[in-house]
Amino acid sequence: MKKFALALAAIFVLAIACGGGGTPDQVVQKFLDAWNSGDGDGVVSCMSSDGIAQLDGYIEILKADPETSVTQLATLGIEFTPEEVENLTVAQFLTAMLSNEEAASSMPDLSNVEIGEATISEDGQNATVVVIADGDEEELELILEDGNWKISETP
Repeated sequence: MKKFALALAAIFVLAIACGGGGTPDQVVQKFLDAWNSGDGDGVVSCMSSDGIAQLDGYIEILKADPETSVTQLATLGIEFTPEEVENLTVAQFLTAMLSNEEAASSMPDLSNVEIGEATISEDGQNATVVVIADGDEEELELILEDGNWKISETP
């Protein structure tokens, strides 16, 4: 149970890491749109390769004991079979979490996030984008990966 809770917490925190083409602030907007519409594929498309690898590690924890994972996910109102858990991807998991009202209520509400100023480093390989939620400002860090901006770190 402890590993499961840690896996879910890490996925929720790290899932706020998205990327794609365009400017850094456009990538953050793409992430927010995907998150708010329950589009796990869209969220994953915004993540750096390191972020995806970290989330894959947490999904592997779920896959290590599919029967227990099915039972624990059911407590959040998410229904998977053991076979589905064995083949689960990060995108499928995020879609299930974000699309389920009960599970989504335990995740960050990103519906009122405003995007502030984007700053690109002198070497053009890193950027920060200010995001504002409930009056609090945070900076999201992005990296240029294969010519596309990807959110690499979350506050």
